[in-house]
Amino acid sequence: MTARTPHARVEANYNQFIAELTALTRKYGVAIQSVGGVTVADRASEFADVTYIADISSGDLYPGFPES
Repeated sequence: MTARTPHARVEANYNQFIAELTALTRKYGVAIQSVGGVTVADRASEFADVTYIADISSGDLYPGFPES
């Protein structure tokens, strides 16, 4: 088995996220439009406590990171 570089692992996680986001969009009829609005962690555990703040009236959606 070939070891993946950290960058390759992050890219693979991102691609899997996009695949699952596509499935969620199709399931619920909600699409996200974002340009330059993606935050990617080196380890998924960095987002263990993230929540999303969403305002349906404005269409705003952004991650909420608890203060350390």
